[in-house]
Amino acid sequence: MTKRTLFIIIGLLLLLDIAAFFVYLIGNSNSDGKSPIEYVLRDSVAHMADTIPDRIIEDKFDTIARDAAFVSRDKIRVGKELKPMTCSVKFKFIWPTSINNNSNLGKLHKELISRIATTSASDVDGLTKHLLDHPEFARHSTKFVRAGEGVNVEPGINKTLQHYRVFPYFSTSFLLEVVVLVEKHNGESLSRNMNIVHYDRVHHHVITLDKIFDLSKADDILALVNQRIEAEKLTGTHDNWHETNILPTEFLLGRKSVVFYLPDGAIAPRGTGLHEITVSNQDLEPFFTSYYSELLANDTHFVTYDFLQF
Repeated sequence: MTKRTLFIIIGLLLLLDIAAFFVYLIGNSNSDGKSPIEYVLRDSVAHMADTIPDRIIEDKFDTIARDAAFVSRDKIRVGKELKPMTCSVKFKFIWPTSINNNSNLGKLHKELISRIATTSASDVDGLTKHLLDHPEFARHSTKFVRAGEGVNVEPGINKTLQHYRVFPYFSTSFLLEVVVLVEKHNGESLSRNMNIVHYDRVHHHVITLDKIFDLSKADDILALVNQRIEAEKLTGTHDNWHETNILPTEFLLGRKSVVFYLPDGAIAPRGTGLHEITVSNQDLEPFFTSYYSELLANDTHFVTYDFLQF
């Protein structure tokens, strides 16, 4: 082979490499205009990861749904009559079974279970059994039967509800956020509690609050939350809101902002439901930990899941 032929072959190979690079770059850019190539070439992060963006493995989930009605053997007075108490239990879980090709999710499952119920259950089967074995009535009762077992249920009489939902809501190359939504109606009022579990998809661990925020600056973060509450009040839409003196511990992380969730009654009269307060990442940046700042700066492949409905 002559030198001229060799140079031609090398030139063609270089052109093919450059073309492949641009095809990859265009095909993998996200809506922020950031390419996974930027992530791969960042030595400070690349050495930490056991996956790179073009090798991210799709997460897998199982759908688990049950509902059951119960009737208490104990009765409660309604007007001049004694009526049985009833309870409806319903749950629907989009339950994680494999995250980024890892099925050893015991710690994640334990965290999810702890947000739903106080139980010694270690897996979803134990959790579902616990929920179906512990219906909550308008008055405490341990004597109950499943509806349909020869019991005449009168709808709407002393009826309590227990609704449980677990589902993925937001995911990136690094991060998976799972929502745990628990709703209970005790016959008079509805309580609605939303918890968010943050999971590092690459290093396979639950991300705790202190891994995201510098908690020595908790007062400064709280001040930002209260500034947003005050801004909402000035719009006139939420003029019955008031400041909170406790930093919210439930929040969704996003590419541009953090949405904090405050429980019913925390910044407004009871009965007004959950409250959302959005603070931009730009404002929060001084209070992020180096771990989360680096994750946020280099993350790609954003996916938002649908909010789960029954």
